[in-house]
Formats: sequence, structure tokens, C-alpha cells
Amino acid sequence: MSDVRADLRRYWRRSARYRPRTATGWIAAVTVAAYVVQLLSGGVLELLLAYAPAYSLPSTGIAFEPWRMLTSALIHQPISIPGSLIGITHIAFNMIALVSFGRPLEGVIGARRLITIYVLGALGGSVGVLSASLVGLMRPDTLVYGASGAVFAVLGAVAAVQRRLGVDVRTLLLLIAINLALGFVVPGIAWQAHVGGLVVGAVTGWLFVSNRGPRRDRRAWAGAGVITAVLLVLALAPAALV
Repeated sequence: MSDVRADLRRYWRRSARYRPRTATGWIAAVTVAAYVVQLLSGGVLELLLAYAPAYSLPSTGIAFEPWRMLTSALIHQPISIPGSLIGITHIAFNMIALVSFGRPLEGVIGARRLITIYVLGALGGSVGVLSASLVGLMRPDTLVYGASGAVFAVLGAVAAVQRRLGVDVRTLLLLIAINLALGFVVPGIAWQAHVGGLVVGAVTGWLFVSNRGPRRDRRAWAGAGVITAVLLVLALAPAALV
């Protein structure tokens, strides 16, 4: 067993030049790896990880599987779907946006906070989808997947951070507005997830940039805990109320 551990440590050291060096890079690498597995699984992974509001509503007769609200961020549209305008561009655009905006954001607020924004954004996106189904804006059995909610959270956080630091955010806000608008005109895009992720990212980003430094670190994480609790209530309460 010790020889196996030594070999693993040796291989890990040798792979240093190929490993991502930022949390943003690791998120992108894991997402791309999941996409490869998804393609090789022939759609099985989509059935296991994709989210639909019905998975949060036992009253629909579907198994209660709320963890899909997070796992759905790991999969994306396959390379080609008949009649789809998205295809592989789904993951490509998400990862390009993540790396382009996530790395600078990580440099300002740190890796842990970037990961927190990304995960909360994924959850917030699914909460947006669930909320839309509760008010009749989409069918409960509509499958949604992709990291768009999490990526929009990063965009929202970047806007909040730049605004807090006195940077002109008009160009970024225009970019966000254009991408939001695409969700209303291009079929197959869950704009509800975009809105949910954007709101969560903006609030969390503002919280983190407003509480930088060792003295305010506890306040920042306490605020993140409150945001997490609110999202969990919004995610789980409908199961008992509907």
C-alpha cells in the first residue's frame, strides 16, 4: 500500500504543469470532464443529474431528489441536438465566460469566495427555475441543465465588485443584459436560471467585497450562511407546501 501511495504522490507531482492553478480553472476542468463523461454515457448522466422542478415537488409523483439543483450544473447540451441552435456552444460559452470573468474575480476576493459564489449561483439558478414553475411560467417536468446560473452568478458578482470599487460597469451591464435577453428569444434556454443566478451572485459578491480583510472575514461568511439558508428554504419548502 505504501508503494501505491508513493507512486500516486510521484504522478501528482509530475502532473503539476498540467493542473489548473486557480479555483476557476478547477471548476472549468471538472465541468469539461463531466461533459466528456456525459457524452460517453450516451445520455445516462443527463438522466441522473439534470434538474426539473418536479424533483422538488413530491406531489407530482416524481421521486424527491433536490440534490439535482446542484448536479445539473455539471452537464450541458450534447454536441448536436436536432433543431437546436445551441449544442456544444452551451458549454463553450459558459466556460469561456467563467474563465474570462472568474479569474479576475478570484484575484480580488479569493478562491474560497469564488467557489462559494459559483455554488450558490448554481443553487440560485435552480431556485429560479422552481419558482417559475410554481407560478406557471414553465412545466414542472421541464428538464434543465448547465452551468449558466452559476456563470451568471459570477457575472453578477463581478458587476457588484466593480461597482463597489468605483469601476465603470456600464459595458458589463450591457453584456449581461444582452445575454439575459437571449434567454427570452432563443428556444431551449432557461432564462429563469439566469435571473436566479445573477441575483444571488450580485448579492453575494457585494457581501464579500464589502467585508474584505481578516477583521471582517467572519461577517462575510456569516452573511454567506444567511444567503445559503434562504436558498435552502426556497428550495425545500415547496415540497411541504405544494
